[in-house]
Amino acid sequence: MRRTKEDSEQTWSAILDAAERLFSEKGIAATTLETISRAAGVTRGAFYWHFKDKSDLMAAMRSRRTLPQQELLLLAAERGHEDPLGLLEIAGHEVLATFEVDEGQQRLFRIFSNHGEDSEVAGWIAQHDRDVFDLVRGVAERAQQVGMLNPAFAPDEAAVLMLVTINGLLSEWLRSRSFPLSTLGRKILSVQMSLLKRPQ
Repeated sequence: MRRTKEDSEQTWSAILDAAERLFSEKGIAATTLETISRAAGVTRGAFYWHFKDKSDLMAAMRSRRTLPQQELLLLAAERGHEDPLGLLEIAGHEVLATFEVDEGQQRLFRIFSNHGEDSEVAGWIAQHDRDVFDLVRGVAERAQQVGMLNPAFAPDEAAVLMLVTINGLLSEWLRSRSFPLSTLGRKILSVQMSLLKRPQ
């Protein structure tokens, strides 16, 4: 029984590894489930035992690489935090530092950024993007409630500023590798965060 469970977990991981690699290299639309199954060394039946379609596969890929900072932000948005914007800034710095050395996170970012018009996963990715936006907006709303958010920004606007900054840094770093993400990126992010904080 234990061996069967281990085999199942290995198959699950092999499918995700193959899908992540192929989606990153070829794109989601150009990669079939048959191609993923062959690359993972499993049958189509084994694939469908674990995943029902590409959207299900994408959800598992995202879940496997969820960063602990996201859990902290979720708790801050739901339960509150004494310094929501400070927590958001720290989480952003940690995301940049992790991304710079984690090839899995880099592949996943490429996949989510270049999904094109793949109708099978477009809805799922759109919902994922909304969830991320809602998470950051929730933290900004907490900051507004405790009087820390710059009144020049609504929570929606603060979320846009943060996501544009982080996604822009990740995208440009992946494209050019021309600057140290964990140091210069941290400096840029901190400057942007200072705009969101209520002037003293």
